[in-house]
Amino acid sequence: MTSLAKPAISSQCLRYLRHLAGVQSIKLSPTFHQQIRGKKKNAKGPHTVNVRLLEDIRGYGRKGSIIPIAPGRMRNIYYPQRKAEYVTQAQLRTTSQRDVLTERDFAFGIPQPESESQPVEQRAEKTFEVQTKLLTSQRTHEIIETQVPSELIFYRVPIAVPTSEPAPSEPVGNSINAIGGDAPVQKTPESVPSATRIYGSVSTADIAESIKAILATSEESARVVLAPEDIKIDEPENEDVGVDVDRLKALGEYQIEIRVKGTESIRRRVIVKAQEADIS
Repeated sequence: MTSLAKPAISSQCLRYLRHLAGVQSIKLSPTFHQQIRGKKKNAKGPHTVNVRLLEDIRGYGRKGSIIPIAPGRMRNIYYPQRKAEYVTQAQLRTTSQRDVLTERDFAFGIPQPESESQPVEQRAEKTFEVQTKLLTSQRTHEIIETQVPSELIFYRVPIAVPTSEPAPSEPVGNSINAIGGDAPVQKTPESVPSATRIYGSVSTADIAESIKAILATSEESARVVLAPEDIKIDEPENEDVGVDVDRLKALGEYQIEIRVKGTESIRRRVIVKAQEADIS
């Protein structure tokens, strides 16, 4: 009997010991602590320091003014050059120095625009002078009529067109019909030779620039206002001549009109000649 009860008692003791061991291990285990970082202290110094200007400084203020400026500018520029000196808090507490303390004057020493500094009467006179420099339509017409030559010559490189071989002539027997009578020989109409195309067209802008270069010889004629829209190219009878609405695309002679508002148009001739290509 005693031999059978011992294993039961031993098993209960072992279970109890294991239970005690688990409780002790839980009590002895270290608690988990979460690490919390504190806020970093601001290592930067003051953004501005109060200084007294020892001379007039453009964009800052007059001599004797106490203004806040950046510490780096004071340390590296103004203090070594004796342009300003530091002002302590004790000096700022006095009444006399407190009255001198001002803000930075960004506009000090910077010249104002002429339009704002001058009175309205002087600005109106200048505007009137600019308007009087413009030429009248009649005077513009006279200058263009007298100084622009009758022919404006431009040079462009022609586009080489390969020559085609002539078609073989039709045998004489083909002109005789089967009956034996002579049939009239039908001649093909001669094709009108097309214009020689060019590299780089001559536009109305090119013509206007050429006319303005001619008029730039004197002070009065240089004031002539001429735009590409004031030049019109006449439409040719042959559509294959190489004329576009506002440009010439082939060699030849063309008629143009120079329009001046309020007056009659001036007619001139534009000649586009062949220029030899550079052989490198």
